Formats: sequence, C-alpha cells, structure tokens
Amino acid sequence: MKLQDKKVAVIGGGPGGLTLAKLLQLKGVNVTVYERDSNKEVRQQGATLDLHEESGLEALRRANLMNEFKASFRPEAGRLRVLDKQAIIKMDEHELPHKDQEDRPEIDRAPLRDILINA
Repeated sequence: MKLQDKKVAVIGGGPGGLTLAKLLQLKGVNVTVYERDSNKEVRQQGATLDLHEESGLEALRRANLMNEFKASFRPEAGRLRVLDKQAIIKMDEHELPHKDQEDRPEIDRAPLRDILINA
C-alpha cells in the first residue's frame, strides 16, 4: 500500500501517538494528531519511562531522534543500589564502569514529549 499523499488521524499525543505520527511523516503521510490536552503544560506527564532496545529505542532510531534522546535521557537512572537496614550499601551498580549504551535508558515523559512534539 502506498503511503504518500495519504491523510491519517492519530488519536492521542502521548509517546506512542507522537512517535507514530513522526514515523508516518517520514514516509510522506499527511498526519494530524488529536490530543485532549489544550497544550503540553496542561498537566504532569507521569512517571519516567525506560526504553527497551527492540521497541522504544528502535522507534526513536527509525524516527531519527536518537541525538535528541541522548541529550535528554538519564543514563544511570536504571542502576541499582542495595542497602541493608542500617543504610549500609551492599551493592552499587553506580560504581560499575559507565557503559556507552545502557540496557534500558530512562527518560522523563515531559522531555520525551517535547522531543516528539518538536520533531
């Protein structure tokens, strides 16, 4: 099916809807996103998201948004720290060498939404 010159309505301006809209635009589709919020500051966006290699990160990669993502994500947010009852650290992944690419990098919803809206 040829996508160029098609008109598509995406319902919802959350991460999924905005990512879909961007990917469709890259294929030449005329996309309109319908969102119930009157603007992006109308409410808090919720909790942090961790993006997996085969899903969220792959979608951002295909949308050519990895540079923007890397500028806003929290590279060590997913690292674990275990303390005992006296608050003595028993294990700390923060002390491990920094990997260039984290397994499931985290990003707050508001910066992710900004990246997608500005795309």
